[in-house]
Amino acid sequence: MNVEFTAITMVRGEEDIVYASLLHHLRLGFDRLVVISHIEHDFLSQCVARLRHNFPDKEIGFIEIEDEQGFSKRKANYIQGALDIYLKKDCYNVVYGFDADEFLTFNHGQGVKEFYDDYAKRFPGEENIKRFYFRLPWINLICKERIPYQPDFDGKLLGAEYWSLGEQASDTKALFVNRHSHRLHMGYHWLVAKRDQSVLEPEPEVMAFAREWEACVYHLPLRSAEQFFARVDNYVASADKQEKYNRLSQLFLDNRHVNRQRFFEMCIAPEPSFGDYDELKRHMGPDVDEMVLGAFTKLMLKPRMDIGRALTQSST
Repeated sequence: MNVEFTAITMVRGEEDIVYASLLHHLRLGFDRLVVISHIEHDFLSQCVARLRHNFPDKEIGFIEIEDEQGFSKRKANYIQGALDIYLKKDCYNVVYGFDADEFLTFNHGQGVKEFYDDYAKRFPGEENIKRFYFRLPWINLICKERIPYQPDFDGKLLGAEYWSLGEQASDTKALFVNRHSHRLHMGYHWLVAKRDQSVLEPEPEVMAFAREWEACVYHLPLRSAEQFFARVDNYVASADKQEKYNRLSQLFLDNRHVNRQRFFEMCIAPEPSFGDYDELKRHMGPDVDEMVLGAFTKLMLKPRMDIGRALTQSST
């Protein structure tokens, strides 16, 4: 039976990075790219049109979603529904779900099909195909260059140089052979059983193979001050709609010495801005314990490792 490779993403905004991310995953060897657009469609539709022109041999699906209220509860259904529509029934389907600021990477400098072929040699026979399920490490990157925050059709971030902050979360993003008994978790973190929503665990022997390939997901959380400010504003708007207290915006109100620009600069500095968490907390105040803030403040503490043009390895 044939094997086909599908990458799926759901995007709102992210105009400075989304084209680079879509282009990267097509170059990585996926046969099919499914793009679900949430609310903001114009720029994303232009990205899809350009990619369809440049990759006529690839199937690129585009779905527009207008859902505003209760969207987070239905996100999983949109993802699974799109897979049900686009995946072929007469083949094995390797599936990968990603966000616009994430880049699947194999540090052998090869693509997803080479990764699968090597797996099939290591674990031959159709009985091993269902074992093809990985949760890959998630690694934050900081771009050395200041790339303007603007709509980008050139994929500038693919040619940039980066510092790696090391593994942020172990075994998170799912790369797997689709199975009728399981569905992709709405956050793309793992597979869960449709029957009882229990989490499907990858097998240690299979995960060891992915480690040999240094398979991982590079994540670009902060690209520019403007992008960071927009992210803060989105948190504030979301909190207002849901009548929730938002610590990320409150941090800048409670700590007047920490303005947004300075906060951003401390996150992306070439060297860690603080020696340890206690020093950071003394400077920022107790609000840094908030989980949302932790996603940013950890960037102020992690040692940097120069990894050069990491996103071009599988994309040239």
